[in-house]
Amino acid sequence: MKPDFEELVARYDKRLVNVMYGLTGDYDDALDLAEEAFVSAMRAYDGFRGDADPFTWLYRIAVNVFKKRHRRQARRAALWRDHAEQDPPPSAEWRTPALDAVERERAAAVRAAVAGLREPYREAIVLRYMSDASYEEIAAVTRCSVGTVKSRIARGKAMLGRLLEGKV
Repeated sequence: MKPDFEELVARYDKRLVNVMYGLTGDYDDALDLAEEAFVSAMRAYDGFRGDADPFTWLYRIAVNVFKKRHRRQARRAALWRDHAEQDPPPSAEWRTPALDAVERERAAAVRAAVAGLREPYREAIVLRYMSDASYEEIAAVTRCSVGTVKSRIARGKAMLGRLLEGKV
């Protein structure tokens, strides 16, 4: 059954911002991209039949919005580098009152390492661990097989391990 668009926004707003943050490394850019994705989704909503999972449909749009912006902006690497030293975004998933300096340093190191991954690995890692997407959902979003998703996550985690060795 096809949910109301307002229900879709309410259900996935925070998750979408977190995914966009994971892909961009900049909270303001994440908010802009999420808004742009919801506008694109609203325009395309009449064509959404409801036979696909709304999560998959919305995140596919969001990832496409990100990729479109990424192609237009060659400065992505600079944004990641600049943001790696900043505090995490003000969302419940990232900030807690007990987050101390050591944890902020570790989080910054992980964000910088994720930023260093090539796009397919970064996208799979972000969708899996920042959005809690299932392998099947990631496969639908990235338009590849579940086996490829598992491989990208495993390889991405191995790359992160090498990048973070001795840093956390």
